[in-house]
Amino acid sequence: MRLRLIAFVFLAAACTEQDGLTTNAAAPSLAIAAARLPAEMAGFTRGDTAWHERSHPGLGVAVDYAGPARAAVATVSLYDRGRSVDAAALAAEFNVALGEVMAVAGARTRQVMTERERIEVALPDGPPMQCARLGGTYGRQEMTTLVCLGPAAGRFLKVQVTAPARQVRPVDPMPFVTGITQAARAG
Repeated sequence: MRLRLIAFVFLAAACTEQDGLTTNAAAPSLAIAAARLPAEMAGFTRGDTAWHERSHPGLGVAVDYAGPARAAVATVSLYDRGRSVDAAALAAEFNVALGEVMAVAGARTRQVMTERERIEVALPDGPPMQCARLGGTYGRQEMTTLVCLGPAAGRFLKVQVTAPARQVRPVDPMPFVTGITQAARAG
């Protein structure tokens, strides 16, 4: 009986580690979760994928998207920071995610971002996404960034969409956020 229990533990560990990218036993592998993100969603086209998990466990994967006529850009990230994704962790991570976006904007581009509003985006088959609209400037160009965070596939799902405030061809980021969240949660 003891040998069977030990064999079961090793088998379970092997199944949850599959490709070395999964840290949450209830979640699919990170490779499977990333593969759920579609090639196209609401006019946004999938671009490069950065596998941060391989060199920095817990930081997951980030997938870039280009909006219609390149009028916007988006990044979709799946990660867990090596911890469970529960309500308290989501609330804390939302504030961390906003702080990181504002800090990176200032450090890389001298862009100044300020939070304009927080909203909750309801989804038909799951918990809502918490979102914040940020505004700022990049040089003389006014920019808007929408940052959303919620759970998906046992991980944090962060969606960031950035576009000029005044667009020749306006892009509504909400269909992208909703569609990409539903795709990430499928399975």
